[in-house]
Amino acid sequence: MENHEFNTDGFSTTQFTNDDLPEADALEQTFSAIANELGDLMLNTGLEKVLEQVSTRWTSQLHSLIGFHERTRDEQAQELKQLTTCQDGSEIQSNKLEELQASVQSADEVIEALEIMRDTMASAHQMMTGNPWTPQSGSKKSRGATTSAMLDARDYLDAKEKADAVRKAPQGFLIAVAGTVNFNDVNRAYKIFDSCLEKHPDMVLVHGGHSQGIDKIAVNWATMRKVDMVKCAPDFKTHGKSRAAFMRNDKIVNELRPKGVLVFIHPEDRHGVASNLLQKANEAGISTRRYLQSV
Repeated sequence: MENHEFNTDGFSTTQFTNDDLPEADALEQTFSAIANELGDLMLNTGLEKVLEQVSTRWTSQLHSLIGFHERTRDEQAQELKQLTTCQDGSEIQSNKLEELQASVQSADEVIEALEIMRDTMASAHQMMTGNPWTPQSGSKKSRGATTSAMLDARDYLDAKEKADAVRKAPQGFLIAVAGTVNFNDVNRAYKIFDSCLEKHPDMVLVHGGHSQGIDKIAVNWATMRKVDMVKCAPDFKTHGKSRAAFMRNDKIVNELRPKGVLVFIHPEDRHGVASNLLQKANEAGISTRRYLQSV
């Protein structure tokens, strides 16, 4: 039996020698079958109530694994860049350069395969639970065009300064959505979003990442329509409970600079944060719309 070593993240550090990867179709079929088996096993049983939790954690683990390999790949790419700048033309240096370049390319292929696995599980998650899977932190970036990209605002802004910005950052007409947690007029929101998408086919949706209200409605719509998303959630750890949402508004207006801001309000909810975003966007010359739910 082989001994496998694991790092502090819990992922194997073992280097496998077979570089052949399964075809994309095979990966999709296999993980679709896994998800179908999971659903058949748990639906209509006493385990159905935890199906969403199981599916979420399974998909999130694949997402976490992608992040681990991306960090490793980025470290190798940085080493490759440094080695290229000090290349002395020697055979030893050239061989090392070729090996490192092959390693970076191989890592890219592994990451792409893992993304297919994760995206297949994420699609199955929505079919089984009715809710889209979203990462708890960081970004969901797919290389294929079959699913929408979901970026954390920090990654979106950072990507503008990087060479892989075209792949990593959604390019398009940014529209920010905000509102209150009890807004639940799905049909009205969908009609408004569809109208925006018709006018701006390259629309990118900015949302606050809340699990209720207009944020949840917006994420569901964008997932169905395959519209790219940027999540800009309040940073409570850095700014505290009382200031975080208002600081998030500042980031949306001053850094993301969307072309439009849509605010959806339930009349029985407090809407100070949403109204603050509306006011700041108006002051910055950004087009705004406010929608009040009928009760």
